[in-house]
Formats: sequence, C-alpha cells, structure tokens
Amino acid sequence: MRDTETKFNRVLGIVGAGLLLAVLIIPRLRSDGDASTRSKSAESGRQPLWKYKSESGGIISIALGPDGTVYAGTNNVVHALSPDGNVKWKASVPGMQHLSIGSDGTIYATSSHGLIYGLGRDGKIVWDPRVGLIGFDAPGAVGADGLMLYANTVSDLYAFNPQRSTSAVWSQSTFREGAVSENVSLPGRARVGQMPSKNSPVIWRDETIILGRQHWLHYFDTYGTPGWFDELTPGTLGQAALDDDGVAYVPDDLHTIYAVTHQGNLKWKYAADGGVLGSPVVGVDGTIYIATSGTIHAISPDGSAKWKVKMRQSCMTSPVLAADGTMYIGGDIGLFALNSDGSEKWYMRTGTVSQSPTISPDGSIYFPCGYMWVCAAKDEGSPLAKSAWPKIYHDAANTSRILTPF
Repeated sequence: MRDTETKFNRVLGIVGAGLLLAVLIIPRLRSDGDASTRSKSAESGRQPLWKYKSESGGIISIALGPDGTVYAGTNNVVHALSPDGNVKWKASVPGMQHLSIGSDGTIYATSSHGLIYGLGRDGKIVWDPRVGLIGFDAPGAVGADGLMLYANTVSDLYAFNPQRSTSAVWSQSTFREGAVSENVSLPGRARVGQMPSKNSPVIWRDETIILGRQHWLHYFDTYGTPGWFDELTPGTLGQAALDDDGVAYVPDDLHTIYAVTHQGNLKWKYAADGGVLGSPVVGVDGTIYIATSGTIHAISPDGSAKWKVKMRQSCMTSPVLAADGTMYIGGDIGLFALNSDGSEKWYMRTGTVSQSPTISPDGSIYFPCGYMWVCAAKDEGSPLAKSAWPKIYHDAANTSRILTPF
C-alpha cells in the first residue's frame, strides 16, 4: 500500500511540474507568436551613430538635401546638419512646421502662422510671399517645373511658382463664413477651430493632383481644375499614398483604408484595428503597409490581408521601406527594424520616435528621437526602396511626387 502511495505521489509530482512548466512557457510562446519571431539581436544594445539636440523645441520634420544635408525643422528654427551630425547653420523661420526640398536644393518651410518660405542652402530666406494664409500642418508638395503645392489646415489648396513670383498661380478654396463665398469649387465648409487637415497633396506621373480633405478625396489637373471627388467617409481623411497605377490609398480617422483608382472609383476598403499612423506606404511588389498604435498590417493590392504583426511597444509613425526589404518604424521608446515578413530584426532604444524616419542614398537612417533630438543610425546600408511610395511624402526630400528620383 505504501509503495502504491509513493508511486502515486511521484506521478503527481511529475504532472505538477509539467503543468507548472506549461504555465510558464505557453503564454510566452503565444505572446511571441502574436508579436512575431524576435531576433536575438533585438536587445543587442544598438546605439545611434550620433545625436544632435535642438535648443528650440521638438523636432517636427526632417528632410534630406541633394548634397546629403540633414534639415531638421523645429518651432521657429530650421537646423542644417552635415551627414556626420555637425551643425552647418541654423535659421529663424517664424512658426516653422514642415520641410520639403526642391530639385535645386531650395528648402521650403511651412508655418503654423500661415506663412510659407523658401530658404537657400546657406539658410537665408530667398522666397517670402507673405501670403498670411491659415496655418499649415504638412510640407508643400514639389511638382514639375518648380511648382509648389500647399494645402492649409482648412483644406484650401494653393499653387505657387517660387522661381517666378510670390503670387499664387492658382488656388481652390473652401467655404468659410465671412471670408470665402458659397460660390467655390470645393464642397464642404472650413472647420476652423475643429480637427485641422494635416495633409499634403500628392502628385502622380502626369502631374495630376490628389488631395484628401475633410470627407472627400479630390482630383485636380496640373492647372488646378477640379475633376472628380468622392465622399468616402463621415470622418476625416488622412495623408494619401499612390501606387504605380495611380491608385490612391488613403486612411480616415475611423480606422478604414480606402483604395481609389485614378479615375475616382472605389476599388476596396480595409478595416484596420486602430487609427492609421501617418500614411500607407507601398512596397516594390505593390503590397500596402500601414501601422496602427499596436500593429503593422500588410495588405495585398486586391485589399486582402497578407499578414499583421502585433508590436511589443506602441508604434508612433508610419513604416519606411528600405531596398533590402527592411521596414523601419518609430516606437514610443525607440526605433524598430522589421524583416519583410514582419518579424523583428532589431530594436534600438533612443526615446520616443515621434516622426517617421527617412533613409539617405547611403543607407543612413535619420529620425527624431526623444522629441528634442535628431538621431542617425545605420543598418546594412540599404537605401530607400525604389517602390511607388516607400515612405510618407514619398521620398527623403518630402516632395509627395511619385516621379521624384531617389
């Protein structure tokens, strides 16, 4: 009898140990499966190549010049840094928000005060139309022959040619009580004091223009003549991206992505698991990638889900695609690098990455880190992917034009 009890207790002990091991291991396996396969190098202590601290507020925008200069915009100041992080110059630009770079190297800055500027490579203001428009919260789009397109926070659209004049070439306005009459081309009303538009126009191969404004996605020809428009959502549309066929991918603030053909037809819509950060991006094979606060989604060109990966830290930015298939995403305490299947390649702790990273032709990665800093990092040296739309605003110069060379 005693032997039987001993054997029984031994079995219970083995079973108990097995259950305890299962309790410890199975949740970890499940968590790892949700968050993708993690690389051993994910916590390898990677460090930035260099860090530059702004003394004039948080980093709002980063754009790269044709000579490799890193331009960082903060409130009221544009910083010009060499690729090794040394300061070339700093220029005061009242209310500065976002930067884009013209083909001749001119730096175009938008202001929350409603002003727009062009700066030369020495930081001196070379174009100041003094238009006093309602504020801007996105960079200007850089079209052909020096045309600059700006959408303000109440969804008006303006075109300038800074090489020729300080006057607008054309404009399309939204109705505003006491300011703009009902006889305007754009539907809807300006929502002054409500959720502002934060969108840049995007430019396709034939120089036609797509702009998400309020509930509508709009098409304009290169001369500013309105074409079709689609009322896609009761919410507010975000920043659009384009593919090689002219299909526009645009999110709203109700967690939906819309695919609209260049002729204005709704192709499909995709329900995400949260608000889309930044804009969609498009890979070499046409796959569309989006980031929500906790998940990266890969979507086939037909609108079906390819995969989604739950991140172990909160995402803060839209993805950026490198030519070797690596995807970089800003997180709440650092920069993530993912493989093309969504598995984690590495993670660098830098502080909050509040704006999307960008990639130079030599593969250097530049991004805001800890709000007040510009960080530089290097992976395998792969440049920006030569796809239709590898990052928000298309390229490292933030031109929002599909034909801009990399």
